[in-house]
Amino acid sequence: MAGVSRIPAYFSHSYWAEDRELNEHFWKLFWDEGFTFAVDPKTNPLSPTHLELMMDQSACFVGVVTHRQEERWYRASPFMVYEHDLALQARKPRLVFMESGVSAGFFPAADEERVAFNRRQLPDADRVKSAIGRLAGRSGPADDATRGLLGTVGLILPDDSAYRAAEPHIRRAVEDVGYRARTISLEFRDSFEFLLAVDECDFIVVDVASPFAEPWVFPQLSGRFRPTLKLIHEPPDGRYQPQPSKLLSGEALRAAEPADRIAVHWSDPEELADRLRDLVARFYQPRLEFETYDEGVGYFHSLGRAQGSVFLSNARGDDSLAQRVGRSLELHNVSYFHYLRRNTIELGADWRSQLYANVAACRLFLPLISQHYWASEYCREEYNIAERLRADGRLVILPYFLGPGVARQVTFQGRAIGHLSQDEQVAVISDDVDNEFVGRRRLEERGGTPGESAAAPGRRCDIAIVTLLPEAHDALRRHLESSGSLTETERHGTGCEWIRTSIEAVGRSSAYEVVVAQPCGGPDGVANAVAATIEEHQPETVVFVGACWGIAPDLVPGDVVISNRLYGYAYDELEQTCLPRTDRSHLAHEGVAALGDSMRLNYTYWTERIFERPPGGPRSDSPRVVVGPVASGDAAVDGSGDPALRPVLVEWPGLAAVELGGANAARAVTQARRAGRTQVSFSMVCAVAGTATDGISVNSARPEQEKPWKQYAADVAATLVVEAIRLAWPSPPRRAG
Repeated sequence: MAGVSRIPAYFSHSYWAEDRELNEHFWKLFWDEGFTFAVDPKTNPLSPTHLELMMDQSACFVGVVTHRQEERWYRASPFMVYEHDLALQARKPRLVFMESGVSAGFFPAADEERVAFNRRQLPDADRVKSAIGRLAGRSGPADDATRGLLGTVGLILPDDSAYRAAEPHIRRAVEDVGYRARTISLEFRDSFEFLLAVDECDFIVVDVASPFAEPWVFPQLSGRFRPTLKLIHEPPDGRYQPQPSKLLSGEALRAAEPADRIAVHWSDPEELADRLRDLVARFYQPRLEFETYDEGVGYFHSLGRAQGSVFLSNARGDDSLAQRVGRSLELHNVSYFHYLRRNTIELGADWRSQLYANVAACRLFLPLISQHYWASEYCREEYNIAERLRADGRLVILPYFLGPGVARQVTFQGRAIGHLSQDEQVAVISDDVDNEFVGRRRLEERGGTPGESAAAPGRRCDIAIVTLLPEAHDALRRHLESSGSLTETERHGTGCEWIRTSIEAVGRSSAYEVVVAQPCGGPDGVANAVAATIEEHQPETVVFVGACWGIAPDLVPGDVVISNRLYGYAYDELEQTCLPRTDRSHLAHEGVAALGDSMRLNYTYWTERIFERPPGGPRSDSPRVVVGPVASGDAAVDGSGDPALRPVLVEWPGLAAVELGGANAARAVTQARRAGRTQVSFSMVCAVAGTATDGISVNSARPEQEKPWKQYAADVAATLVVEAIRLAWPSPPRRAG
């Protein structure tokens, strides 16, 4: 059926490895009947708006619902129930295949066909052809005229001071991506004027919980199935409590995803703009809709594979093969780094330190070795890094030899593929990568540990704490040991040392799994340590802990700053000044930033756990916790009076503090997110070790004065983090569901 306009169906399916053949079976049945599938890869974080857009652009809905005995009520994936609910809401023609044991009541058959099946005897083409034909008759190709084009985004915002201040930021965030923002008026004579206005929009930005919002708007949009980006404003002064609409989410969606992914919770307009820019940029990406049968097979074959990234290394003369391998990895849902196709190293950044971080963040290193390879300085550097990591058991190298005589510098088994066609070379490499990650997943399922195999993955954790200061690392260890937490220590090839521990939390049914990482190599080693920690332990949150110089006038040594935003600066050797880098701004985790109020108002006794005492005698009051923006860079400064820091203070006059090292940690988190490896969030907690008035510098030339204050500050910061996890961490442990 080459050249035929296919019917695009939203395909709801299992992501489990044991269901690969099941998915492929139904894929073939539908492809042969003129359909194609649009899917939401599991590597992406859930975005209800994105799924609504996908459903809106699809001609129909197809679901293969597999039995899940462990899911009460549904006996199926709650996410599949949610996807089916979207199809019902969108009034899409539906055809659902249900495995024996699934609770049928959640997939009503009022206006659809429903086919039961047993996986031991899957339905063949003759049995389901008529049902697929009837679905085709009720569907038809979608309109391709505007697909892929960025249109208009409607804004329906409450008429209150918070949204009046936020509206320019929202508009700019949307338009930065390429959409056109348009305010939808609620002043109309006839309802069709409003309906026509919203129908002309790709999606609508709307508040779903404000008392100032018109209560009829969101129900109208929901009933009409207009994709919506849902906002919930949480006033910092607590003047009202948001009351989300009952239509915001059902039980199935809440069972599938955390509440903070269903709607965008915000308090600060600039933070909201940053989050919207990231979300809306994802809508800009084309949805995964299979163009060929083999593309669909490749995708389904990739499901159930263990998580991990690939570093694709080649000389410039072999770019053609490398780009085809990269495309194959994309089709198989494998994240990877390649200097041309997937390069996350920032323009102007030191490539050697960034290169190390990117190689260390991968599980597999794939060198395409030809006669050009060893002549390339970049290739030699990449290979040397990979060999060091391999020797430490943290990375697997799969070398491919593209011609004779090129394997002389490789001391272990590789694969010669120079005699194969390029199609065959790509197929061999793709199969090897798949087998490697499938084998790792099986090891996971057997309860394997990293020591069993170089390919075995690390155990997932909830929180990764990273600190550059030896004093902070020692303080964290001391607090963990005093609490009786079971700890173990291991070392990574980057020189990063990890403490693995569990922290029992008040009111939680499970403990938090926590990793404490201490980099080596100064600030430049932070990025490598964070990248390795993300790849090895897959945390939900990275918290950078350290000491800082207080900039805000009311801060005194021992106070704690929780960053709500991180601003980066770079030191200019020629001008001997710190230059603001607006491209290195990082938004911190909102929930962790909110801990400032919780610890200050509800858990003031956290300070009783501090071991160290301030130099010169006790404070007249307990350490305070404040929330604010922090500047971080690549060079030490001597406080707000340092002339080198003046450009930073002019650019960001509201800074609470300045510190060293956190920007590298935040950048590594951002790069991992952009590479599709993770959705980890970033936070920073630092205690004040010096201010402009006390004459003590965090990085002064007077170590006899510096060390006591740094040691005290490090202990205060460590205490707050450990106690916050124990008492008030914003998200539950993964094991608690």
